[in-house]
Amino acid sequence: MDTVELRMADLRGAIRSTMLETWYQPIIQIASRRPVALEALARLNHPIHGQILPDQFIPLVEDAGLAEELTERMCATAFADITVPTVARHGLIITLNFPLDVLLLPRALDRLDRQRVAAGYPADRVVIELTESKPVDDLVTLRRSLEHFRSLGYGVAIDDAGPAVPSYSALIELPFTSVKLDQILVRQVISDSTMAARLQGMIDQAHARGMAVVAEGVENRAIWDRMEQLGADGAQGFLMSRAMMIADVPGWLGSWRLDSPPIEVLAPG
Repeated sequence: MDTVELRMADLRGAIRSTMLETWYQPIIQIASRRPVALEALARLNHPIHGQILPDQFIPLVEDAGLAEELTERMCATAFADITVPTVARHGLIITLNFPLDVLLLPRALDRLDRQRVAAGYPADRVVIELTESKPVDDLVTLRRSLEHFRSLGYGVAIDDAGPAVPSYSALIELPFTSVKLDQILVRQVISDSTMAARLQGMIDQAHARGMAVVAEGVENRAIWDRMEQLGADGAQGFLMSRAMMIADVPGWLGSWRLDSPPIEVLAPG
């Protein structure tokens, strides 16, 4: 659908209603082949346009000044879902996407921590992902915010990392705990030796800083094997599972094996 069809009223109404859905995509630890995390992903289930993916509405949400409200709703739902007994017993990390403007707000962290405490979920089982929608201009304020998150026990990740990301060389020097490699780059790792070398350099650089590395866009076993050779710590992508509703997560957890075909669900991750 054409994103311009989504008006301000549509956006505001959607994120305050049941049209906003939270889906989850697993992250697998490569060394153990074990599921270790779920990333919470926003979807809009529009009555006219059907399911709308994040790249079609998140930029509009941010431009409309609604990112903080969206993030609050997503976090509340994610904590409720991750503490469902059939999911909670697996001790998974929950990863939550925070746009830069929200990450820098002290009240956003305060609200997140209240939600987490109310849910009874440990801070060291929560990772905040800095989304790449805007370039980082104020590294001093960002460092202060990251240090605050870290002091409370949260992990913090650079999302969609790649050589072309503005200020990446500066970001990698900040106190992040992990890096997620951009899926577009990861998908090229088999066919492009230059890209493989670049990703190897990024992985080595992150490891030298004590950061874990997750490869997004792992769509087949060949990509998995290559990322394992390059030293990535985790993998996320269609090989393991597309994004799913929380009701489907326990069944997926019970059936996951790397050598099994991924369970098909109704919507792309």
